[in-house]
Amino acid sequence: MLAQPSRSPMKILHDYWHFPSSRRSSVNIGNFDRLHLSHQRILEDLVRTAVASDTASVVMTFSPHPLQILYPGKAPKLIIPTDDKLAQIESLGIDYLLLVKFDEALSRLGGEEFIREILVGSLRVQHIFVGNNFVFGHKRSGNVALLEALGREYGYTVHVIPPVAVRGSRVSSTGIRELIRSGRISQANRLLGRYYSLQGRVVSGQGLGRTVLFPTLNLEAQNEILPGNGVYATLALFEGGSHTAVTNVGTRPTVSGASLSVETHLLEHTPEAPPSNLELQFLHRLRDEHKFPSVDELKKQIVNDIQRAKRFFGLLKKLQQRC
Repeated sequence: MLAQPSRSPMKILHDYWHFPSSRRSSVNIGNFDRLHLSHQRILEDLVRTAVASDTASVVMTFSPHPLQILYPGKAPKLIIPTDDKLAQIESLGIDYLLLVKFDEALSRLGGEEFIREILVGSLRVQHIFVGNNFVFGHKRSGNVALLEALGREYGYTVHVIPPVAVRGSRVSSTGIRELIRSGRISQANRLLGRYYSLQGRVVSGQGLGRTVLFPTLNLEAQNEILPGNGVYATLALFEGGSHTAVTNVGTRPTVSGASLSVETHLLEHTPEAPPSNLELQFLHRLRDEHKFPSVDELKKQIVNDIQRAKRFFGLLKKLQQRC
């Protein structure tokens, strides 16, 4: 679902007054903790309209998330790290990412002031793209109706994008977070429009993989949200390659029952040395994590997990060939 490539590399601005005075803009405002299908639709429409109207496509987002300042206890966990989010936004062909620091002063700016001073005054907006429940400004004083009313005064157009549904489920970040946490990774992937992934450093484990069980890569994930405890068919991306794998997320109750870990066994590739960094794409949940009566029973189950993962990837390959 990618839009046309960017006309030039995306530029990142940290203050809205740095937007070039010679340009007009097409703008979307939001907190993109993950570019799910609904976000992608809005940004694709934004890019197409910007090209047609000879305006700059601008994504305006905030750091930190406004709720971290206003209601810290209610701030949502990020579905992906910030760097990954920026790369995904750029991949959609956006001209400018306006990464604004959200602080107390900005939080006091009313909805009408936000439109007049920032959207019209600094960004010279010509098109605004929002969802139908979009609110902004101090005490949520701005909404779609206010945007449309001032649009008639200042000559910009408001594009309201309806919600996207997949198999009857509305696409939302809140719903996706719950699906990931509960391990329903296939459903989460459908709403994301891509595989959910974890990224981070490869760290040393207890050494049980090579000496007792199966060799694994142990990921120290950067993500704030991890899939629910269980065993998954995954793709391991490192050093320019993608490798089929099976991953356990959990506390390893049979051998330790201690801290949470993310351990990955590669199915068809053995690197000469462990990579420094790793990305794991989660494709399918194989089973829950269980405590087994013995290590031997655990080994038997891991063999079964590996066989099931290989069957899954075999079926996936056949499906991809047909498509």
